[in-house]
Amino acid sequence: MDVDNEERRAGAPAAAVGRRGRWKRFFERAPGLQLIAVYWVPMTVLIGLPVRWLFDRQESLDEAVLGAALNAVSIGPALYLSRRMAGQQNARRDPEGYALREAMLTGAVPEDDAVRADLPGYLAGQRRATRAALLAILGISLGLILLALFADNEGFAAIFGVVAAVSVAVAARTLTRIRRLASLLAGPNPPATPGARG
Repeated sequence: MDVDNEERRAGAPAAAVGRRGRWKRFFERAPGLQLIAVYWVPMTVLIGLPVRWLFDRQESLDEAVLGAALNAVSIGPALYLSRRMAGQQNARRDPEGYALREAMLTGAVPEDDAVRADLPGYLAGQRRATRAALLAILGISLGLILLALFADNEGFAAIFGVVAAVSVAVAARTLTRIRRLASLLAGPNPPATPGARG
């Protein structure tokens, strides 16, 4: 990345530059569900709970956890929108990753030979990450649903049930895109025609 090269020239420690580069690469290439799975619990515990208790110290622990988790789950749509709005920036920072992500979103086999060669590995990684993230989100949602039922709060239980259902739908759509594009790549002379963006 250009940013990393500038930091190396400026004398930044190579290990710190490498960590920042790997984290940026992860953020820009990870599936949306994986980002939610990674951020949801830390955001709830480290930010959501302290903020809620700052404004309402009388709130019970279970209500505070449920409210903080509900606030933190909004990072999913926010991260998705921020990545889509920063499309051209991402294309400049990580052109290969941007091309791979766009290929998966559009269902089009890329014309660039290097990107096409990297696509099977990228799709396999996206498939593994999406499945693992879905399992993590379903586990977290189930825990929150049980906590809500224990606290006699059916409203929160229903909300986290919806979160789980939406996550299943998003994972199904992502895995379907991956399967279709992988089948195009596996066929003879894969076409470079765009598919419909779902």
